Amino acid sequence: MSFPYLLDLPWQTELCCASLPAQLHHGGEGEDEGSAWSRRAPSDPGHPHTPQCLFRNSTSTLVPPQETNPSGATCWDILCRVDETRENVICDLKHHTTSSDTSTPESVTICLQRLVSQPDREVNTTHGTDTMDCVGKDSITCSIVILAVSSIVVVTANVSNTTAGPLMILIVPPRLDKPSPPVNLTHTQTAEGELVLSWSNPQLHASPVPLSFEVRYITSHNTSNPNWKHVEVTGGQWVSLTGLRAGLHYIVQIHSHHPALPHLWSDWSQPHHIHLEYVTYLPERVVASLGDSVTVYCVFNDRRVNASTAIWFLNLDRLPQSQYTAVNDRVSKITVQPSEQKLYDILRCCQPSGEKYSCNYRYATIYIKDPVIDISCVTNGDLDSMTCRWSNIQTKINFLSRVADLSCDVMEEEEEVGGALGVVRQAVCVSSRSREVKSCTLQPIRVTSCYKLWMEAKTDNGTRSHPVYITPLDHVKPHPPSGLEAVSMPSGVLRLAWVPPELPLYDMQYQVRYALSTGRAHPFWQFLASQAESWAEVPEPDVCRVYNVQVRCMHINSSGTWSDWSHSLYTTPHNSRAPDQGPDFWRAFQEDPARNQTNVTLLFKHLPIVEPTYCVEGLVVQHQASGGIVTEERIGLVSSYRFELREEVHSVTVKAQNSQGYSTRNINMTLERHPKRQCVRSFCVSRVNSSCVVLSWSLQPNSSIPCSLVIEWSGQNHQNRQGQTTVGRESWTRVPPTDQVLYLHGDFYGSEEYVFILYPVFVDGEGEPVYTKGKLYFTSRDEYNQYNPPVHQYLCSQTLIRNVIRVYMTFQQ
Repeated sequence: MSFPYLLDLPWQTELCCASLPAQLHHGGEGEDEGSAWSRRAPSDPGHPHTPQCLFRNSTSTLVPPQETNPSGATCWDILCRVDETRENVICDLKHHTTSSDTSTPESVTICLQRLVSQPDREVNTTHGTDTMDCVGKDSITCSIVILAVSSIVVVTANVSNTTAGPLMILIVPPRLDKPSPPVNLTHTQTAEGELVLSWSNPQLHASPVPLSFEVRYITSHNTSNPNWKHVEVTGGQWVSLTGLRAGLHYIVQIHSHHPALPHLWSDWSQPHHIHLEYVTYLPERVVASLGDSVTVYCVFNDRRVNASTAIWFLNLDRLPQSQYTAVNDRVSKITVQPSEQKLYDILRCCQPSGEKYSCNYRYATIYIKDPVIDISCVTNGDLDSMTCRWSNIQTKINFLSRVADLSCDVMEEEEEVGGALGVVRQAVCVSSRSREVKSCTLQPIRVTSCYKLWMEAKTDNGTRSHPVYITPLDHVKPHPPSGLEAVSMPSGVLRLAWVPPELPLYDMQYQVRYALSTGRAHPFWQFLASQAESWAEVPEPDVCRVYNVQVRCMHINSSGTWSDWSHSLYTTPHNSRAPDQGPDFWRAFQEDPARNQTNVTLLFKHLPIVEPTYCVEGLVVQHQASGGIVTEERIGLVSSYRFELREEVHSVTVKAQNSQGYSTRNINMTLERHPKRQCVRSFCVSRVNSSCVVLSWSLQPNSSIPCSLVIEWSGQNHQNRQGQTTVGRESWTRVPPTDQVLYLHGDFYGSEEYVFILYPVFVDGEGEPVYTKGKLYFTSRDEYNQYNPPVHQYLCSQTLIRNVIRVYMTFQQ
């Protein structure tokens, strides 16, 4: 059945019935042809005088009823609506009376018919209906329940068995309940820096009418005294939030209502939290393959910062400015390619801060598919664990392995065709002291099986490195050799021998290194060529020196790793007898007035060893005080030795010693505060050239002959080639008492002042010394005439000043 009218609720009209058939004719001139009466009602042939009824106004527009009824007609006002509970359609019918209307209303029946189906513009009443009939005269109220699926109500009227026409169909609006609060609140930022909040309705298609929304937000520290900011949203389920401040935490809620029921708001949604970081990266995480170009945006939410000054860093390296640009005042964009030997890259955008950079703690991560990471493994000498390392500062990774009892070539082929061999295991990993290296240990291991090793990033995307296939037996670092021994041979070589490690059970190659033991942290090592024998001979040019010797080993085919060096072996000098004699030595006094003490420093000259049948390994200083008490002190092969002089007379003897005993011929020195006797008559010094001076002396006649003479000299205020002044350069030498002239070689500068002292040494002590002091000049006449020296050519002792003056005057002539 097709209906000509589809009207919306609420609907208001008049139902009018003519009392005489003559009144149901075409209207005369001036009559509204569009009125209900302009359409001839169908007549009933069997009842020519039965009143005809029509719905006078077929519109849903609520208009006031006509003030006058059509001539001779009986009319009722009709209003159909949905009640406040939105559960019923109610139609009210009331007799419409005027002052001229004296007719008695007929019995009226109102029928409300609810269609079960949902039609568009064609309604088929045969689909099943529910009907409500209401009867009355002056007024009628008739209602029918609205079901959730109902949307059509057919209204018919019957007056005295006459059905009013045309048939009315009313569209019932959908039931509008209080909506549920929005759900799934999320927020994102766009590449332009815009912060977008979006949400969804709790029930899909709950209402075909678009809802209106209201968003409110507040900072989390202001909840005790809330001052919500509100934003109204129509026509969509998203909104751009502006004016949020970086570094603050915001609480956001949304509620909604139907436009037809503006007073009926939903409850507020669950709180959504937004922490607006100072810097946001878009995207914050991305997966890329090697060779891909990745674009990342950096949004500065702190509006005091301008994106045009941004500086980008990839890991720890600053990127060239040509790779990035400013999108606007708040957004900087960069395009990079991921690294080849890392599981992920870290991108940061920073701001200059003086000579340094200010970087937020947030960053963007580029995860790399199948990177090639250099993994190296070492199996320990006990063959029960394998430690793997790689040069990488990245920490958020897992080190994984599979093992199969196959060769690595076969296992790799099986893996390439899709066969997953073994069980995935995660190794025990520890951070090393160096941040640039990470190590993981597999234990226990199968030394002849193949291990597939790789690393995975600790993320949901499962980014992993290119695998490495390793057999532990090919990467052994053995224990160092043990039991190292060395024997000095008469031929001048050290013969070494050692014990190979017990594991692994294959042939080894060995390498020896040796160095003189000088006490330095980094000795000057010398190496022997690698060899297969477990013994070697090291040249020993100086049998009296101590050598530091070490040895290491590895597989003879050079697979695996060299072992650590063995413990150091310090050689022992070869001695067949004790030293012949002790060292020659001299003394220097240092007065300390502040402590009222005298210190003595012994200066040693070690005698050369003519025959390498013994070595001097140390010195023994023997002290004998005036009371006869003798003490000894062992010292090494030093150049000087210092002690405090406490007695008026003190004897010192220095002996040389080695493993075979002590020297028997030694020098004894008696130290006295006051010399005993005078024996030197004259002492003169002349300069031959800058590298030689001549010393001459003579002794008093009839004086005691000393055991030896010691000449001591020192230069004062000498400036070297760099212009630096050196003072107190002291040297000494011992000469026989029978000599009277000594050519002394060294560096002697004409501009430098020198002190020369001659000491006679007796068995029971020193005699009175003689000294001279001054500058040395040339001795030839030509040199004198060229330089015209202002002082004497010869420096002599004060006892010979008169003779020196005579020589000087004669030389002038």
